[in-house]
Amino acid sequence: MKRMKYAAYAAAAMLCLAMTGCSSGAQESTAPRVEIAKIQDEVIEPNTEGADIQVLNLENPIDYSYSSSNTDMTFDYKDGVWLDGMDASIPINQEKLQAMADNFLKLHAVSSLEMPENLEDYGLNRGTYTLYITDSEQGSFDMVIGNQDASGNYYLMINDEEVYTILPSTVESMVFDYETLVIRDGLDLQVTADDIESASVTIGRETRSYNTSDAEAMAKIADGISNLKASAYASYNATSQELASAELTEDTRVTFRAEVQVNGETRSLVVYIGTAADVDNSQRYVQIDGSNMIMMVDTPVVNNLLNMAIDEAETEAEE
Repeated sequence: MKRMKYAAYAAAAMLCLAMTGCSSGAQESTAPRVEIAKIQDEVIEPNTEGADIQVLNLENPIDYSYSSSNTDMTFDYKDGVWLDGMDASIPINQEKLQAMADNFLKLHAVSSLEMPENLEDYGLNRGTYTLYITDSEQGSFDMVIGNQDASGNYYLMINDEEVYTILPSTVESMVFDYETLVIRDGLDLQVTADDIESASVTIGRETRSYNTSDAEAMAKIADGISNLKASAYASYNATSQELASAELTEDTRVTFRAEVQVNGETRSLVVYIGTAADVDNSQRYVQIDGSNMIMMVDTPVVNNLLNMAIDEAETEAEE
């Protein structure tokens, strides 16, 4: 794949004719780097209106886990900070996770029921969702969420001993889209062709500098910078193996460098481009210098950023 990729970029080398020139090395900018944006999803506070029975008030959680039929989510709480139970280095959105957890740490119920003789009638024999919470002072709580009643409230059983009905909003507060719980790295930058002071692409040992007087090229690059957004993330804390697989190591990646005007000041931007992220080549692996996350970015955006059609060049190389 590496050989094919370099052949592909070699096929695009004719674009050097539209650039200032080619050299065997890249010169690092001395300008301050563009600030990496921290992307966070909206925090939704618990809504207990209509649920007047306070069942739990857990103030010293140790761990918080919840599951659906196909997804398991586990978090630990240490020294006042929520951590991913599998990778503590991933930056969790503390406010969002706390608000979500409070729905069950400070659990409110609509009604209290007697333990039913037949749990299956309430969907509590298996449960649609399960939660497990440990509190350093009050112990552990094993929760099963079953069917909905005629009013739309859910049946909830705690430790096989107590049964309540809880609001739909309480159940819906459980977030199974992991990405929305993470503070993601990104680029929040809007530039025009006139804002670009310099731009270059390094492929292997060869660096090609773009001619900033080429209005068409600068417009494409500006569009690429302005629309460099992740459609998804391949890794929130990339390992050396993940970087190698995405072809984002120093000897395999393509490097885009630019100096741009941001609020009247010169800022430098460095973006690394890896291999295709899917079999259709509709997305590329991308990493912003200074971030340890691997983004998946639409290939047309990457093409504009580099002022070249990577997908077309790769097709030609394959043929």
